[in-house]
Amino acid sequence: MSSLGFQKRCLSVHGQGDVQVAANISIDLMNQPRVLLNSCNVKLTVYPNDSKFLIEAFNRDPDTEFRFKIKDVYALVNEFDLADGLSNALEAAVIEHKLIQYPMISSQVRSFYIEPNRLDAPANTLFTSKMPRRIFLGLVDAEAYNGSYEKSPFNFQPHGITDIHVDYCGMSVPGRPFSLDFTKNKFIEAYIQLQETLGHTRNNFSCNSISTKMFKEDGYTIFGFELSPVAQDNSLFELVRQTNISVRLNFRDKTPQGGLYCVVYAEFDQIFSLDALRNPIIDSIV
Repeated sequence: MSSLGFQKRCLSVHGQGDVQVAANISIDLMNQPRVLLNSCNVKLTVYPNDSKFLIEAFNRDPDTEFRFKIKDVYALVNEFDLADGLSNALEAAVIEHKLIQYPMISSQVRSFYIEPNRLDAPANTLFTSKMPRRIFLGLVDAEAYNGSYEKSPFNFQPHGITDIHVDYCGMSVPGRPFSLDFTKNKFIEAYIQLQETLGHTRNNFSCNSISTKMFKEDGYTIFGFELSPVAQDNSLFELVRQTNISVRLNFRDKTPQGGLYCVVYAEFDQIFSLDALRNPIIDSIV
């Protein structure tokens, strides 16, 4: 494997014994900016995936099996010490208003299988309740999706796709169908739409570092679609719109042996509330 990043990750763990890592807990509650009230009980349950999904070992001996083993895990929590007056005022507000609300973005992931030797993927209904703010889609090899030492589940390649669009509320996005051909460098419209969906266009102070080369051939072929006019503003909520969300894809070449998985990430409005007894209430159903 020639990837410089992969080689550096190998050097960081090979022959090093135990390895300590740290990462943010990427769940909806942790991704919103407000702190929880005091005296809240929080229980986190984590289920590890299969070792073949978690470990990349492209140059391993075929007879060698790897296992991902966790020896110890703990969570670091930031605690704020409030002045007594502010703490009492906050508690009085909870009693008066009955609820403290936390507006946040709820993320949902769906996937569907595309059989081998196909030139299209007919409309696949992804969501049947309310409309998401925005969605992102990528194609990954079925073997990698199910877990393989030799393949990364985060390697999103174009796989000869020529068109992809999302149907919702009687409309299609994009309004003008794509005419993609990655072998002839015809993909810039999809690349710009991804950057627009992420909010990195029309400014000079934010970037996700995905270049056109990375989008074309380095495993970052991800398609983004904005479905809401306030998709990027977490402080604004749109009225709930009940609709079905479906996606259709067309390919220039037949899909490979083993098939593909289309992985879909969607964001929805959600309100998380706490009452005076610290009972959680979640209003969103996707």
